[in-house]
Amino acid sequence: MNHDQLDAELRKFTDREYFYKQNPTLISQIYESLEQRILENGEKAYIFPDSLPEKDNISISKHIRYAEVPLHVHSYIELNFVYSGQCSQIINGNRVTLKQGQICILDTEMPHSILSTTEDDIIINVLIRKPYFNSSFLSKLANNGILLQFLTSAISDRHNHHRYIIFHSENNVNIPILFKQLLCEFYDKSLGSAEIIDSYMLLIFYELLRVFQYDTNQMTDLKGSTLDMISILNYIEKHYMECTLASTAEHFNFNSKYLSTLIKRTTGFSFKELVLSEKLKYASFLLAHTERPIYDIASLTGQNNLSYFYKKFQERFGQTPQQYRDQHTILQSHLE
Repeated sequence: MNHDQLDAELRKFTDREYFYKQNPTLISQIYESLEQRILENGEKAYIFPDSLPEKDNISISKHIRYAEVPLHVHSYIELNFVYSGQCSQIINGNRVTLKQGQICILDTEMPHSILSTTEDDIIINVLIRKPYFNSSFLSKLANNGILLQFLTSAISDRHNHHRYIIFHSENNVNIPILFKQLLCEFYDKSLGSAEIIDSYMLLIFYELLRVFQYDTNQMTDLKGSTLDMISILNYIEKHYMECTLASTAEHFNFNSKYLSTLIKRTTGFSFKELVLSEKLKYASFLLAHTERPIYDIASLTGQNNLSYFYKKFQERFGQTPQQYRDQHTILQSHLE
């Protein structure tokens, strides 16, 4: 399948699209048998079952045009790519309209609905089960904190799931090409397709990291001055052992409260969470590459409460410190 054939396939009307276009009032009936959940704000949301094939951890499909999807939640991560037109959603109570070329990643258990689409609105849905982001996949993103933290949080049962990221990728020239290649491979599978699909997914995530960095560098403060958020994040990464919110704010000539709000709004994480994440990354390095006792490593990373260190480390990496050390010891022995 080439790109022209793919485009023709995506724009072709399916029987369900014809039906929904002719019978818009009947769409709601298909959800009536689904279980519902009462959200914190009192709204009702349908619980969508896991519709991925049993043997697969990732599924790619075209969103059915003309079908308005009511408020719902599900246990898998969802990535929406606007191939053509636009897509309006209500996500956690906020109306979001994605333009052609933009991408949204929705955390597990995120309440959202999709408003009606038209003939030109072609949305690609990538549904991803938690196991897809195994240690091998995540390790390739190990130096890219923001997206790694999002994915780690999404696959952890210990977190409240209430996050989504919108990537303003409409001007990125590589992402549409990568998605077309991904779709061609998915719809016309042959030898090695699973590995090739994984590779395209990884490349797409790297492009999204570039988009994120561009977005944060384009931010402006309340006075209209350009903010270099990447510099702020890099400062935290370099000085996480000794920096405080006050000292970081002073370094960048900000009010502490303003900087705290800015970081939270930009990254979805608090200053304290970002600092802790860097400390835990350093702890993971020491566990994998030294024989220091775990209590010593906890102390070196500023965690004098060993129980708290264990709890946060397991939330971050899905393993206890000892399990993490044992796994990397085995990997190292195989390499020697």
